Amino acid sequence: MRREAWLAGLLLAACAGALGAASYHPGRIVHQERSLYLNINVSQTQDSRCMTFGGRGNRQSCIDLHAPRSLMLPYTRALFAAFFATPAPRRVLMIGLGGGMVPRTMRELDPDARIDVVELDPAVLRVAERYFDFRQDARMRVHVDDGRVFVRKQRRLGTRYDLVMIDAFDKNYIPEHMLTREFMAEVRDLLAPGGIVAANTFSRGALQRYEIATYQSVYGPILAVDPGDGSSNRILLAGRDGMPPIATLHRNAAALAGRLTPYGIDTDQLIQRIHAPPPVRDARPLTDQYSPANLLLTY
Repeated sequence: MRREAWLAGLLLAACAGALGAASYHPGRIVHQERSLYLNINVSQTQDSRCMTFGGRGNRQSCIDLHAPRSLMLPYTRALFAAFFATPAPRRVLMIGLGGGMVPRTMRELDPDARIDVVELDPAVLRVAERYFDFRQDARMRVHVDDGRVFVRKQRRLGTRYDLVMIDAFDKNYIPEHMLTREFMAEVRDLLAPGGIVAANTFSRGALQRYEIATYQSVYGPILAVDPGDGSSNRILLAGRDGMPPIATLHRNAAALAGRLTPYGIDTDQLIQRIHAPPPVRDARPLTDQYSPANLLLTY
């Protein structure tokens, strides 16, 4: 019992630095909505419009009103480090919509790619369409569903994805059932040969070691990407068949530079922020039976 209380304290401390610790002035509220799952706020300044869940300090999505193609939040730019490992994904799964900036960018990068987006909350989809210029079409569809349930459905159908991105947050953090080894194994089963998973996670607090241990238990060696903004965000990259050699990542980054620049992504800087976390030996992988991350829900 003492161990669980200690771990709870550390996990709650980790939560305090979530999602964009840099100073943020939200501006005026242009939309507020209490959905079945979240308190959704949209605030606007002269230059930007942002979506937050719960309090107004932690930005989930932002759009630059003067340069709407540019990805404002560093973690959204860092997610595209996944393209260094799979530079031309033909089929993509995005778990978590937010304002839709990331899937919209992927749609522009390759109009022929097929993109499935899963979003639990229909209110988030409505807000993304109204305030962040997100649009579905024949090749990019939003499925209103639980991310893990959708993954299981696609496994039964035999669907395969070249790239799976996980950016699913409630008001505190990633839902606990999408942090476990069993879920990671289900995602791995969806990956095509050479397929990559990229997940937006924490870099601070006790939980980060458990997350890395969980990914390593399923995928073996993985990579981590620092968004470079001083926040507690971190992108984890893992491959169904392991990650490509670093030389391949550098070569792909150089080739993608011209295509990614219009979205505010500096490939030279981003490639330098990728590192390989050492094996974690002081934390157990999270499982459906052992998931102390659920203590975050009391925050």
